[in-house]
Amino acid sequence: MVDVRYKSSVEVEQIQSMGGDHMVVAAARVSTQGADALQYADEASSAENSGLINYLMKHRHGTPFEHAAMTFFVHAPIFVWREWHRHRIGFSFNEESGRYKTLEPVFYIPERDRPMMKVGEWKPGRPKFLHCEDDSVFDRFVEMKKTQYESAYHSYLNALDMGIDPGLARIDLPVGIYSGCWVTCNPRSLMAFLSLRTHEPDNAKFVSYPLHEIELGARACEEMFSKGWPITYRAFCDNGRVAP
Repeated sequence: MVDVRYKSSVEVEQIQSMGGDHMVVAAARVSTQGADALQYADEASSAENSGLINYLMKHRHGTPFEHAAMTFFVHAPIFVWREWHRHRIGFSFNEESGRYKTLEPVFYIPERDRPMMKVGEWKPGRPKFLHCEDDSVFDRFVEMKKTQYESAYHSYLNALDMGIDPGLARIDLPVGIYSGCWVTCNPRSLMAFLSLRTHEPDNAKFVSYPLHEIELGARACEEMFSKGWPITYRAFCDNGRVAP
């Protein structure tokens, strides 16, 4: 009997980081310093570089933020990837393939405190949800999902044992199954992602209402971004969390 596992998280691991705030400054200074731009950025004062980055962010001069990159390994349910893959500009993805490997029996189950009950004024674009106050409803939902997950995964394994093409055997698997993917992006594309996939009603110029689970991943990426590009990140937040 296969041990089906359940998780409520979206896990993000930083694989690599290329560049930093100084690269943003250097890219912007190419217009005036040419081949000496990188040296100029390294020799400029911290205050001067901070001022330039804030100016670029405020006035939305975006290309200097494209000359660096981050790579993450993200482990998330398929229904999260359905949304994450919509971010195409400045993003590269390499996902594990159900055609070439047996998918792990790891499935998503929400935590009890996840807002999940629709309210009367719910509408697309600005959905509102409340916590499930009836424990019996939550328990019934979770038990239903677990039963479906286990049945689907055992059907998948049976198909593989029959010699069925793995690309076809997987069709029973639900979008709650986890998949791992390398995600590479530049700071500009990441800021666009963060502006749409985090809910910041007090700080964002344009308030977004993301899916709870993709926000978990976005918050993890944001934490790593804030450490690798502290000046850029501060300018992003100070200017309404709008990507330049």
